[in-house]
Amino acid sequence: MPTARLLRRLSLVALLLVWLGASSQAASTPAPFATEPRGTFESRRTEVLEAAASEPRGGVSAQLAKIALGRGPLDETAIRASLDKITRRDDTADFDAVALLRLYRTETPLLSSELRRAIRDTLVRFKYWVDEPGTDLLSMWSENHQIGYHTAEYLAGQFFPGTTFTNNGKNGAWHRDAARTRLLRWIAIKAKVGFSEWDSNSYYPVTMAALLALAEFAADREVAQRATMLLDVMFFDIVVDSFRGSYGTSHGRTYTGTLTGGGRSEGTASLQFLAWGFGAPGGGDATVALATGKRYRLPRTIELLAHDRPDEFINRERQSLLIEDAKTFGLDYANPDDFWLLNEGGKFRTIEHIEAGYRVTDRWRETLHRYGVVIKPYGDAVLGTYRELARRGEPLPDLDRTSLQRVDKYTYRTTDYQLSTAQDYRKGAPGFQQHIWQATFGPDTPVFTFNPGPTAKYWQGRFPRSAQFKNVLIALYNIPAEQPPGPKTIGPSDAAGNAMPSPSPSEDTLVPRTSAVLRRALFDEVAQRGNWTYARKGSAYLALWSHAATAWSAKGVLGGEGLIAEGRQNIWLCQLGREAVDGSFTAWIDAIAAAPIESDIENLFVDYRAPGVGHVSFAWEGPLRIDGRVEPLGDYARFDNAYGHSAYGSGRYVINYGEHKLVLDFNTAERTESFTPFAPQP
Repeated sequence: MPTARLLRRLSLVALLLVWLGASSQAASTPAPFATEPRGTFESRRTEVLEAAASEPRGGVSAQLAKIALGRGPLDETAIRASLDKITRRDDTADFDAVALLRLYRTETPLLSSELRRAIRDTLVRFKYWVDEPGTDLLSMWSENHQIGYHTAEYLAGQFFPGTTFTNNGKNGAWHRDAARTRLLRWIAIKAKVGFSEWDSNSYYPVTMAALLALAEFAADREVAQRATMLLDVMFFDIVVDSFRGSYGTSHGRTYTGTLTGGGRSEGTASLQFLAWGFGAPGGGDATVALATGKRYRLPRTIELLAHDRPDEFINRERQSLLIEDAKTFGLDYANPDDFWLLNEGGKFRTIEHIEAGYRVTDRWRETLHRYGVVIKPYGDAVLGTYRELARRGEPLPDLDRTSLQRVDKYTYRTTDYQLSTAQDYRKGAPGFQQHIWQATFGPDTPVFTFNPGPTAKYWQGRFPRSAQFKNVLIALYNIPAEQPPGPKTIGPSDAAGNAMPSPSPSEDTLVPRTSAVLRRALFDEVAQRGNWTYARKGSAYLALWSHAATAWSAKGVLGGEGLIAEGRQNIWLCQLGREAVDGSFTAWIDAIAAAPIESDIENLFVDYRAPGVGHVSFAWEGPLRIDGRVEPLGDYARFDNAYGHSAYGSGRYVINYGEHKLVLDFNTAERTESFTPFAPQP
């Protein structure tokens, strides 16, 4: 063969190898984050299942995805790891139990009869509630765990009704009926007041995975119907507080990696992608459950409004409750059946709440071991602090950092950005995993301020007094200089790992600074002028003002870049803008820089003439005023937005989009959807 021809053929082979390598790389590269609706439900379902099945540590959900794709063999090691976790009674074993029950019920030749028996035998030995025997470190009391254990117990009892569950000697039918009562009570209160772990991008998917299992498998029609209805509410909740697939809002519980990773790190991103096309495909128990389930389908009304992009959208909402609300909702904090439904509403907020709670939890001292390891030592320290303050004749502030009590939230969204906050939420109180406010420009660009907490787990320090009106937000920080008096938290010898009690009020680090998460490399432009920091992402603008001088830190703000402001008192002010309304970025910077600001750091007062908004004034005490008018910061409805108004506590939702209407009435178990077809165009 002539040399020239040989060289040409070798070149073609080389090009082919390069192309194949590039194709292989592209196939392994994660799908881009969709900020515009992508595909159909069926096409997205395939993407989600492919992503879930290929996750190296996908666990049981990865096996369910393989079954749905008809692709074997299953990873028996992953299944047995979940079985071992349940047998050891490790924390979050309820998550695995719900997933394994779904696997057990799935008809497939890929699951061996031996593994089916192992799943059954493991589940009938499990501990399902706080009153069952066993010394372990199971966490059962938080909201997502309550629904997890109730769901697992109900379905296991339904699947194995005549089998004796060896942990307490009751048969499956007994467990099914006991769990049914708990489930319906849990759903009823959440339907009225929302969630204590409000808008949690970490725990909503966990809760929804359990509800999806009930919607799919519950033989009792009422249980399945009410689980289905609450799923509708949760999907609506995600829609009205999300920006193009990013759940960029205030969260009752979240983690720093999830926050700083933006939309790509949120457990809701793959759920949103599957449900309405924003976000990115991925695994996760809830997403795989939605993809493989036959019964539950998202109402068309919610899917349509998820695609709606009005120039301006405002959502006001209220979630969670206070222990003092018990009688309003027919509950009693002293009743063990009601106790856990009220517990997050301020269990350590007063001496009376702590003492009343102990009278209930002490009866489970032998069976609720983790509570004694993690929660009670902190409660003892807070109680000791309150008693010492009372002895000194000093006022008793709210020092319950773990409280997830009632919250009023405000979200303002345009086609270019979203701003959201928990309005005036527990100002000056200590926090742990609550996220107060956030500006969102896309999946990679969250911006927010916070006071650093005492540990990585308890990353949130003292809360600001925050207030928002449309695209302007103010956060006032007042970090105490001295720790409260009182005892330290004394954990038992087996407190370790994530089973560690929270530091006491007297051990609070009270870090004398505030920080802003702002990763410059993820924005198109960043500039500073005086106390203002400006940033642009596409056609969206950010202006962030700090009363105290700020300095850039490369790695000192939740492990990445951001601004640090030293001082125990500070005022942060955030205003968002966009090209379509505010002109060029340069012109907008000039307008913001020229806007008058008066501030008093001693009295924590700010007066700002916000371009395009008006005269904004706010202080540590008193209302938020816009052009002299008082803007309400509380007493919101359950939902109040352009798609519907639902009164807090009513348990009734009417959601509208155009001619579509979805009615969810938990008082009558009504779930109806109707629409009037649009008239044909001439």
